[in-house]
Amino acid sequence: MIGDAPFRKLDNRSWNVSRRIEDMDRDGVAMQVLSPMPELLSYWLSSADAELICDTSNRQIAEMIAAAPRRFRGLGAVTLQDPKRAARMMKNIRREFGLSGVEIGSNIDGEMLGGARFDPFWAAAEEEGMAVFVHALHPLAAKPIAPSPQFTAFSLFPIDVAMAAASLLMSGVMDRFPTLRIGFSHGGGALGAILGRLDTGWERTDGYAANVQRRPSEQARALFYDSNVYDPAYLRHLATTVVPGQVFAGTDYPYEIMQQAPASFIHGLGLNAADLESLSIGAASRFLDEDLSSALKPGTSQHLEGQG
Repeated sequence: MIGDAPFRKLDNRSWNVSRRIEDMDRDGVAMQVLSPMPELLSYWLSSADAELICDTSNRQIAEMIAAAPRRFRGLGAVTLQDPKRAARMMKNIRREFGLSGVEIGSNIDGEMLGGARFDPFWAAAEEEGMAVFVHALHPLAAKPIAPSPQFTAFSLFPIDVAMAAASLLMSGVMDRFPTLRIGFSHGGGALGAILGRLDTGWERTDGYAANVQRRPSEQARALFYDSNVYDPAYLRHLATTVVPGQVFAGTDYPYEIMQQAPASFIHGLGLNAADLESLSIGAASRFLDEDLSSALKPGTSQHLEGQG
C-alpha cells in the first residue's frame, strides 16, 4: 500500500527463504543477490523517515542471508535524497548488516545521478568498496504524459536506466571515482543503442566541455549490467560485443515479468565457455568483489542471479 492505494500484490516469495530456495533449485540458480523493492528506497520522504524504512529493509535482507548464507547475498538501501546522510549510512551497510552494496534508483526523486551533489555518496561507495546497483524507479519521461502502468514498466523503465547511465558517463563521475563498481538493471536499458551518439558528442564537444576524460563507450565497458533483456540475440550482442565480460545474470524474480528458466535461457545463448562462465558467475563475482565460486555445486550448471 502507498497511503490508502494498493500498489502491488506480493506473495511469500518476497520474504520466505525456503520458498525461494525451492524455486532456485528448480531453476538451476545457486545464489540470489537480494535487493529492496525499489519503492522502498523512499526518496520522496524526509531523510529521517526514509532511513527508518531503509534500515528495516536492510535488516530483513540481512536476516534472509543469515538463514542461508551459501544461497544469498544482498544489496541494501540508503537515503540518497540526502547524499551526506547516505554516505554515513554506507559505513553500516557491510559492518552492521553484512551486505555487499546498495541498490539505488535511476533518478533520485527527479534528479539525475550525475549531479555533483551526489559526490559524497559516490566517494563513500568507493571508499567502502561497495557495489552500487541502479534500478529503474519513477521514470522521468512518465511525469508529463501520465502513461499507463504497463507503458511505464515495459517501455519507460529501460529508457530511464539509459538516462541514468548517460548522466554518469557525461558528467565525469567515473573519472572522479575510478574504482566504483556500478551495475545497471535491464541490461543498461537503451544505453547500448546510444553509445555511438554519446561518443560522437564527446568528440565534438571536447570531452563535454573538458569534464570527461574518457569516451563514454570506454567508460561503459568498465560498468556492469544485468542480463534481464529477454531477447537472446541482444543479450549475446551485449555480453560479447558491447560490454564483454560485464554482464551478470538477472531475472527480476519474483515479479510477473521475471525471466523464466534462467539457467536454460543462458545456456541456450550459444556462448563460448569463457563468456558463459562470465555471465554465470564471473561478472557477479567482480561486481560484488567476492569469489562466489564456492556457491556452485561441483558438476552442476547453476548460476548466480540478481533479484528484486
